[in-house]
Amino acid sequence: MHLLDKAEDSGGLSDVDIASVKSWIVWANASLDQICFLETPDGKVYDTGLKKPNRRIETLNDILADKKYLLGDQFSLADVAVASYLLYVPQFFRDIDLSRWPNVVRYMKDCASREYYGKAFGENVQQFLIASLETMDGSKKQGMFGGLF
Repeated sequence: MHLLDKAEDSGGLSDVDIASVKSWIVWANASLDQICFLETPDGKVYDTGLKKPNRRIETLNDILADKKYLLGDQFSLADVAVASYLLYVPQFFRDIDLSRWPNVVRYMKDCASREYYGKAFGENVQQFLIASLETMDGSKKQGMFGGLF
């Protein structure tokens, strides 16, 4: 939120959009973190809450049904906040299957595919995530001997 407040150019965002970005940032930090990463009382992550159905993620999936990004077609700091949590999950929990939320998977893939995601996290991480998400998005089918086509 500090970056958003300090930006000289709002990137064409209206006051309503800026309020929405701030709301998404707060939601990501206050709620999404606790869904994505289950912790022991001493703060050690032991699992993800995304292995089971989740009403909040289902709502996010519904919101993303007709939007590329959280504010529509424009990538924003809201996406940086939300996608950052979501994109860590397949990195830490390699067996995760998020296919029950196809719009969230597509959104994650769109965010991970951005040029600057690759520059920030490295091409290896970016390619790993894209490949992992492609196996979840339903566009690839598993062949008889395990290959994707």
